[in-house]
Amino acid sequence: MVRLFSLKPLVLALGVAFSAAAAAQSDVSVLSETETAARPEAAETAVGSKGSDTELSLGSTCLVCEPEKLKPEAQPEIRRSGEDAPPPEHTRITADHIEGQTGVEVKAQGDVIVERNQDILNAPQVHYNQAENTVTAGDTFTLYQNGSTVSGDTITYNLDTGNGTTQNVRLEAEHEGRRLQSVSKQAKISGRNRYKLIHTKFNTCAPGDAAWYIRAESVEADQESGIGVAKHAALVFGGVPVLYTPWADFPLNGNRKSGLLVPTVAAGSDGLTLDVPYYFNLAPNLDATLTPGIVSARGVRLGGELRYLQPKYSGEVEGNWMPSDKRSEHDNRYRFKWQHRQQFASHLSGGVDFNQVSDNDYYRDFYNRTNLTDYVNLNRQAWLGYNNTLWGGRFGSTVSVQKYQTLANELGYKDEPYAILPRLSGSWHKNIGNAEVNLFGQFTHFSHDSKQSAYRTVLHPSIKWDFHNQWGYLRPKIGVNATYYDLKRFGDQPSRNLSRTLPMFSLDSGMTFERNKRLFGSEYLQTLEPRLFYNYIPTKSQNDLPNFDSSENSFSYDQLFRENLYSGSDRINAANSLSAAVQSRLLNPVTGAEILRAGIGQKFYLKNDNVLLDGSIGRNERNSSDWVAFAHGNLTDSVRLDTDIHYNRNQRRLEQYAVGLRYRPEAGKVLSLRYKYGHNERIYLQDNGRYLYDKLKQIDVAAQWPLSKNLYAVARYNYEITVKKPLEMLAGVEYKSGCGCWSASVVGHRYVTGENSRKNAVFFNLQLKDLSSIGKSPFEQLRLAVPGYSKPNEVMKP
Repeated sequence: MVRLFSLKPLVLALGVAFSAAAAAQSDVSVLSETETAARPEAAETAVGSKGSDTELSLGSTCLVCEPEKLKPEAQPEIRRSGEDAPPPEHTRITADHIEGQTGVEVKAQGDVIVERNQDILNAPQVHYNQAENTVTAGDTFTLYQNGSTVSGDTITYNLDTGNGTTQNVRLEAEHEGRRLQSVSKQAKISGRNRYKLIHTKFNTCAPGDAAWYIRAESVEADQESGIGVAKHAALVFGGVPVLYTPWADFPLNGNRKSGLLVPTVAAGSDGLTLDVPYYFNLAPNLDATLTPGIVSARGVRLGGELRYLQPKYSGEVEGNWMPSDKRSEHDNRYRFKWQHRQQFASHLSGGVDFNQVSDNDYYRDFYNRTNLTDYVNLNRQAWLGYNNTLWGGRFGSTVSVQKYQTLANELGYKDEPYAILPRLSGSWHKNIGNAEVNLFGQFTHFSHDSKQSAYRTVLHPSIKWDFHNQWGYLRPKIGVNATYYDLKRFGDQPSRNLSRTLPMFSLDSGMTFERNKRLFGSEYLQTLEPRLFYNYIPTKSQNDLPNFDSSENSFSYDQLFRENLYSGSDRINAANSLSAAVQSRLLNPVTGAEILRAGIGQKFYLKNDNVLLDGSIGRNERNSSDWVAFAHGNLTDSVRLDTDIHYNRNQRRLEQYAVGLRYRPEAGKVLSLRYKYGHNERIYLQDNGRYLYDKLKQIDVAAQWPLSKNLYAVARYNYEITVKKPLEMLAGVEYKSGCGCWSASVVGHRYVTGENSRKNAVFFNLQLKDLSSIGKSPFEQLRLAVPGYSKPNEVMKP
């Protein structure tokens, strides 16, 4: 009886994301004489290629890569015996010549094929020393196992100890759509599931593409611990080492692992910014990142983030701290943020949203233009919510407390909103036949350090009926809004009790007509949707009522069909009006997808009074409101139109309008032109606490366009015509390797941060396929700046 060897995976843990396999298995199975067969004909060619003392190569290091010009090293052809697969855990050896002695050794020569389970080993010769339980294959070998191909000069493996070596080994592997290739001078197997690669190179590019690779003196992998360690590793880009680390560890199975992340580098008005994050994998549901860094013109800083996830709650804590700022009068500058969500019971949930910065200038100094408008009032809120069924309907309630950190503008002025300490809200609705019954109630305590505080109670019951068929609907609604105030004494303002009760009635109606329409050579389904909305609310002066949270909504098409023109609960407009409007849509007749929507509407007043934001009654004589129109959608497959118009009938002028045209013939090619006009727009807050209102005229031009096959230009120019200066400028280039192995972006950004201040920034990002990126990605800025922007790696497919 002859005992022969079995193949076992040798995991070559070369990548950050996945591993591949090659070696021999410890199981030894009995092999019948018929399964060890000599082939009558000699093999014409040997499998694999003999290595040499020269340095192994992954391929071309040329950065300008074209797939058709790649010259990958020829991969050995996997040869099979052509017979039925051997039984599980049995090994078949087929060769031109086989000889040996039972219990001593077996030698197979000439185009040897070893098959076991799904593994196949090809070699010119295979030697099995049964006394030492050692397998040797060479002078070349190729192993195919689980989609991975490993080839080299020789492989020696001890089935008892699990020790072995391979020489001049090359690996090709794929896992979940990601590819890995590597070359190593030597691979050592040290027991079960422990391996060491010596003088190795690897990357995740196409075969023969070595535009970049990781070079390491050694890579050690321990499959039991799931950790790999690389020593004296360097990132080589275009043949030039650009990053080096004497030691690095990484997960072998794609799981999270503590360790250094790729540093981020940026440049701008504050000089060079460098952040070096370190990741802590504390538990499967808990991790943290600590990020020391430096801003060359300001000083050192420290950032951090903690994330947690449990079945009943989750959240994140993050912050930044700069102990000393050379460019600011402020020291100990910081930002802190905590968000928490929790499910206490099946019907009870809650959460916290807390934000804090050290000073008023923090966001102006460290964040971009978009953040400046978003972070004026920093939210600090905690809430509990309860939802359940009640009396056959849906009941929902919330209790919350909320206070803001309000940041002053450049001139030192700020207007802090009222704190809500607390607010209790409840709603209940139930459908009864065609009727929907709604009950809403809210109690709020408004608190302020420098203004009169108060308690406010709002009750708003209503009933809405819905009568409809396939072509139209009629929806009458009646309700009552009752508001009660208990104002506290403040300074020389006495305490007072105030109330307001207003009945409300509306009638919404509409029809939908459809027809098939052929336009520009294409078939569409066109709709015509007229709509009438009658709204009645009696006139009541409200100038004796405080205003805690109401503001006037902008005049728009949707505003024609709202009962109240104000947000919040402190102001309710008077109404005896009829809104008339019509819209039309073009739909795809097959999918129903909307292609284009356009509409126009106007409100006709049956009386001339109106409640203004200050609560007084306006007496401007009018019988119809301004009219509004819009059009949004695709004029053709390549051209999109977005326009909104507001015409003031009393003044006989255009009050506001915005027009945008976008030409996008394909992904990666887009030209955008936008113009915005406002006759009397709020520009900025002055030092006296009042906003400056003036004409607003802005033109915005943006583009993404290929300069060559692989090189794209991106740009944006946002110019304010009235003040004759640009608000935002952006320009850059993006390149992606023709083979898809890497991409890079360089983008310059200049933007206004205040009335007389601006900032500059430069983004550089190098993306290595399926591995990591270096630098700070400009994607978010480009997405907002260029409508229809596409990432180059999403446009080009290697």
